Amino acid sequence: LHPLQRLVIANVMDALDPADPGADGDEPPARQAVILPTGAGKSVCFQLPALLAPGITVAVYPLIGLMSDQARRLDGRGIKSVTLRGGMDAGEREAAFSALGDGSARLALVNPETLAVPRVLERLAAMDISHLAVDEAHCVSEWGDSFRPAYLRLGDAVKALAPAVVTAFTATASEPVLARVAELLFQGLPYRLVMGSPDRPNIRYRVEPTL
Repeated sequence: LHPLQRLVIANVMDALDPADPGADGDEPPARQAVILPTGAGKSVCFQLPALLAPGITVAVYPLIGLMSDQARRLDGRGIKSVTLRGGMDAGEREAAFSALGDGSARLALVNPETLAVPRVLERLAAMDISHLAVDEAHCVSEWGDSFRPAYLRLGDAVKALAPAVVTAFTATASEPVLARVAELLFQGLPYRLVMGSPDRPNIRYRVEPTL
């Protein structure tokens, strides 16, 4: 693990420690914003705790393609996850909830629109949700305020699921975007910020004058 990965994972695991009085659901969830450049291994920061800690991790993705890619990668490593998305029939959705209920899957991949469906949220809220991880969290601000209002309702999901920890992951976020993410996901409460350098020495931008 890279040092910042270790720090983020340690923060999550500390929040899920049964000896922590805030881990029993009576206190607001631990809040963490993570800004790491693309390729820095943000997914590991919630996938590894999902395997080590009790409870279910719900990971929110903006695109079905990203969810499918993560499910494929997890399956390739022998890690069972379930995907909750639009267009699933009743049997597929029931199989997903059964896998979460019997513990054979501890990681649920969802998109904001599905998480906003009352019957889905109710079923998840009845389970032991330990960690809500929002990947590509800048979409909360950049898309929620424009064409995907379901992102604006993620705060309602936090209240309904009552996870021990909520983490927002993104590769880049300006101060206004981060403030909006904190407002919607963390209800304006204090949070930990883990931020790596955005510098990627293997990437260069240049202009080539041409005719």
